Amino acid sequence: TGSHGFIMGYTIPIFLEQGHEVYGVDNFWKYGTLSRGFEKHPRFHFFEGDAKDVAFLRKIVFDNKIEIFIAAAAIIGGISMFHKLAYFLLAENERITCAAFDVCVEAKQAGFLEKVVVISSSMVYECCESFPSKEADLKSCPPPQSTYGFQKLACEYFAKGAWEQHQLPYTIIRPFNAVGIGEQRAKTDAEVLSGNVKLAMSHVVPDLVQKILKGQKPLHILGAGNQKRHYTYAGDLARGIVKCIMDPRSRNQDFNISTAVGHTVLELAEVIWKRLNGPDVPFEYVSDEPFQHDVQMRVPCVQKAKEVLGIQCTTTLEEALEEVIPWIKDQVALGTI
Repeated sequence: TGSHGFIMGYTIPIFLEQGHEVYGVDNFWKYGTLSRGFEKHPRFHFFEGDAKDVAFLRKIVFDNKIEIFIAAAAIIGGISMFHKLAYFLLAENERITCAAFDVCVEAKQAGFLEKVVVISSSMVYECCESFPSKEADLKSCPPPQSTYGFQKLACEYFAKGAWEQHQLPYTIIRPFNAVGIGEQRAKTDAEVLSGNVKLAMSHVVPDLVQKILKGQKPLHILGAGNQKRHYTYAGDLARGIVKCIMDPRSRNQDFNISTAVGHTVLELAEVIWKRLNGPDVPFEYVSDEPFQHDVQMRVPCVQKAKEVLGIQCTTTLEEALEEVIPWIKDQVALGTI
């Protein structure tokens, strides 16, 4: 589910290259109707519809004897959406999760579904106070305060509960701060003023690029800029996700998938500034009031994924920006972000 979303846009081509049949479900809720390069591939089969519709999902899963169900659909946007749609995020994502697991339990009982894969989120660590945060730390850290983070944690409990009661195997994957192309303005995004520049995404990389491209000086950033993130190239995340899904050692396991290298928002902003303005233009910034759920530290431990599955996300931030910045320039010109 969520076949036309940002991360699946990088992941599905890998499955197709490996020779798998892929059955995608999406209702284009976030961006409106869009196309992906893999749509015309003979082994990709698309079904437009709502992932909350149990009968719709059941027919696809049972008619095609789906062996692995990847629960990737979710209502999500920039951090501003956490506040604007706090109830909607919780309610809709819970319905999506319930539908997926109801069908998966049935398919497991019918004898053909091998496992369910939950694409969770680094936001489950929203209130974690131990860094780098290990998978095992979730057992002791406080629950997330945002409804989005709380519901993502609930998805993981669905997986554990379905195993405990119905012996439905699972793999839980937590991607960290994906950076790549394909993330456009959501239909629900409203423009907000950041300094003298109007934005509609609340995703840090495209927001910073847009403001610098439009000549903002000094650059407006949210908060002091000390927020630390591990900006991970989406292509690395996709390869890690595929490894988690296909490797039998991932059965009933959870994994953080991320680069091991972190940057503060201020460091990220300066890298983008110098890339667009050149090294001779002094970096200037001012701090704006941050959002409520703008977590200060989100630093993963990636040892488990490396030691168990050999997963390493090695693309540097600078290398990722080589792909991302020209794409954002084009999208700004087209008015899609």
